[in-house]
Amino acid sequence: MEQVCGGDKPYTSPAELERRHGELRQASVRQFRSVKKMGGEEFCRRYQEQLEAELDAAYANYGKHNDGKNIFFAARTPATLFAVMFVMYVASMVTGFVGVGSVAALCNLVMGVALTALCVWAYAKYSGEFREVGGFIDRVAETLWEQRTPRKNDKLVDDRH
Repeated sequence: MEQVCGGDKPYTSPAELERRHGELRQASVRQFRSVKKMGGEEFCRRYQEQLEAELDAAYANYGKHNDGKNIFFAARTPATLFAVMFVMYVASMVTGFVGVGSVAALCNLVMGVALTALCVWAYAKYSGEFREVGGFIDRVAETLWEQRTPRKNDKLVDDRH
């Protein structure tokens, strides 16, 4: 996996990464089984399960490392916060124009919170301080991103009805 998506390798698509993991995992298990071992089948099965668990854990780490190389994945939080600010700005202008000042004020408040979150997130990312706060903002932005992005399973459910 180091040769597929190691530190100096460029970003690899998740599908390709998963395909290569499957191939390398099978080859590793096949190699493990081909070597003669002492202790019987039950003893060997326990070590094979441990090997498979370690391979899966390594794959999860490589996946996270690979995601960090994706510029769009890294820009997801600021893009989400900018989108929230833009939508709230437009909503504030429209509701203010219509004459619903309380809704416009609420939109301005949400826009200000998003701007503050963006500034705190940028500071946390680039200074290394307040990592927990930056992680929390990332999780909130990820949740908002997932709510906005249509999922394949939802589309399948909608198509059947």
